[in-house]
Amino acid sequence: MQLLTAIHQDLQNSVRTLAPVVKQYGVWIVFGGLLAESAGVVFAPGETLLIAAGFLASEGALNPLWVLMLGILATSLGWFGAYYLGSWLGISWLRRHGRWIGVTPNRLQKTHAFLEKYGPIVVLFGRFVVPLRQLQGYISGSAESSFKQFYLWNILGAALWVGFWGGAGYIFGLL
Repeated sequence: MQLLTAIHQDLQNSVRTLAPVVKQYGVWIVFGGLLAESAGVVFAPGETLLIAAGFLASEGALNPLWVLMLGILATSLGWFGAYYLGSWLGISWLRRHGRWIGVTPNRLQKTHAFLEKYGPIVVLFGRFVVPLRQLQGYISGSAESSFKQFYLWNILGAALWVGFWGGAGYIFGLL
């Protein structure tokens, strides 16, 4: 029970902090935060901005449909950009420079095999796992995952994630 109370208080504090910013700049600050976070900026407050936007949408300050549509677009574009960069740099770049970021040939092989087997599930639900949310596009691109599959599961995952967190903020605002 104490954990739930702590999470609720933390969420309230985050929304109180970011709600004025979202109110001032509108859905575009949410778009930018989600785009940056999905493109790999680990400490971008995309998720918290989305919750605050859902909260403000419940009060009528933002259009919930715009929050949903632009949220899905921003998170998808961030991952598409990361996918293309990962694909462009490729596995050869990781083999040459990966040691600087803890990527060994053994880890590359395991990651590639894992994505071959579970790629769609990882892309679909990877948004819910930090830091996988920020790095998934790069991982999928450099692991030579199929863009066609990545595209489909990226969009579906974005819709689930934005719907969940934006919806949570909306419901939180109604309480």
